[in-house]
Amino acid sequence: MDDILILGCGDLGTGLAGRLHDAGHRVWGLRRHPERLPGWIRPLQGDLTDPDGLPELPRSTRAVYFITTPDQMDDTGYRRAYVDALQHALGALERQGLQPERVIFVSSTGVYGVDDGSRVDEDTPALPQRFSGRRLLEAERLLEASPYRGIRLRLGGIYGPGRERMLDLARAGQLGDDEPPTWTNRIHRDDAVGILHHLFTLADPDPVYLGVDTEPALKSEVLHWLAARLGTLPADAAVHRVDARDGARGRRCDSRRLQDSGYRFRYPDYRAGFAPLLP
Repeated sequence: MDDILILGCGDLGTGLAGRLHDAGHRVWGLRRHPERLPGWIRPLQGDLTDPDGLPELPRSTRAVYFITTPDQMDDTGYRRAYVDALQHALGALERQGLQPERVIFVSSTGVYGVDDGSRVDEDTPALPQRFSGRRLLEAERLLEASPYRGIRLRLGGIYGPGRERMLDLARAGQLGDDEPPTWTNRIHRDDAVGILHHLFTLADPDPVYLGVDTEPALKSEVLHWLAARLGTLPADAAVHRVDARDGARGRRCDSRRLQDSGYRFRYPDYRAGFAPLLP
């Protein structure tokens, strides 16, 4: 039985904790209001944005997950949630003499600045153009410079129960036909949890993985598919054309490294993932 610490134990962290608990591990979850955690997670109250906001951590911790979200969607919020919070967490691990085997940091494909429709993998240079990607990359570099073995998981757009923005757009008939064709990359919430658990089980993990499903798709393609199944596709809707992919902007993220490591997707593409969410 291992002690595993989840810093920022929200939705993904709680789902991950369930997988780890079922596998026989002791799971500790830190958040500002730990009374909201299910009873099988050992609660820790703390504030990662406060340099003195972390309690005594389990000394036998084998692995640490860092899964935070910003409380405001601007540069200040991202700096506080990722750069400052990770710096405080790493400092607490060192001060308390903890020696986890790995620290797994949840990042985003937003660290890439690619917008010409080309393919992206773990070896593509990270040159973010937006503040969110820049702050995430800054935090990633903090982890790289730390004394711990860091694993960075760069997730695509998470969807699933409670994360239904694309479904809402399709219901409203907003199909993206008036927008430039844009590639999107996604990951079902359950696969995000599964990948996080998978990274704990690997004997010799790589330092970076892309957490996206096996099929990048145009935003308009996904919305047309959803609208057709929801019955909200207008009779005069533009026919989605495969050749719209030529010259589409955005990026196409490749998760072959993750698949080669042995992970098998529960929802390998948007059709499989959205189907259970449809009425």
